[in-house]
Amino acid sequence: MKIIITTTILERGVTFPSVDVVIFDAGHEVFDEAALVQIAGRAGRSEDDPRGEVIFFHDGKTEAMVQAINAIKQMNKRGGLH
Repeated sequence: MKIIITTTILERGVTFPSVDVVIFDAGHEVFDEAALVQIAGRAGRSEDDPRGEVIFFHDGKTEAMVQAINAIKQMNKRGGLH
């Protein structure tokens, strides 16, 4: 198993195949809906493994997390990933 730990610098434009994503302190104000969706979008970016897992670690669910989860579910539904 290989692990990469990073800041939000990898939020956009970077693709690693077959990865899962964990966001620590996902309720922090720096993580708005768009940021959470973009970071979650790093998971499952492989034709062979399109269903990467995304985990939010937090101390209380924020509206940004709820909105991001709903947006991701809608995008996955449109993409045929239920």
